Amino acid sequence: MPWDKPYFPARNKCLDPALYATPGRIVFFTLRVYRWQTAFVHADLNRAVIDDLIGYFVTRRCQLFTYCLMPDHLHFLITPEEKGVCTLAFTDRFKSMTTRRSWDLGWRGKLWQPRNYDHVVRDGEEDLVEIDAYIRANPVRKKFVEESADWPWSGKANPLPL
Repeated sequence: MPWDKPYFPARNKCLDPALYATPGRIVFFTLRVYRWQTAFVHADLNRAVIDDLIGYFVTRRCQLFTYCLMPDHLHFLITPEEKGVCTLAFTDRFKSMTTRRSWDLGWRGKLWQPRNYDHVVRDGEEDLVEIDAYIRANPVRKKFVEESADWPWSGKANPLPL
């Protein structure tokens, strides 16, 4: 299966911040719910987070590719659309925005863990199709659904740049 390869993105403070602000440089982010709680089990909150994810990155000049919202975390692939747009900074703002929105929907306290897990995809060394399949297969691996297409909280906002 294409998703057998484990992708455990790790926050790497040693990476040059310019990597996150280079158009075409795709970053695989994982955002975890604060203290591993299961925040995303209510359709209204799930829909709000996904709507914000899709809408926010478009308005912030980032291109979103694949995403998958699970009960305790969110995976997504993005790249800046223009030089100087930093995916790290916008991801932090997205977390803040969705936290405030979650409070309007009944969530109490922190929504996200303070840190992100990110993985800058290396050009020519990694297969975006495999990473995409890994993200979309997450609910299958957790046995929430039998087919990734059946998970309502994942999708593709844009085709992968192949």
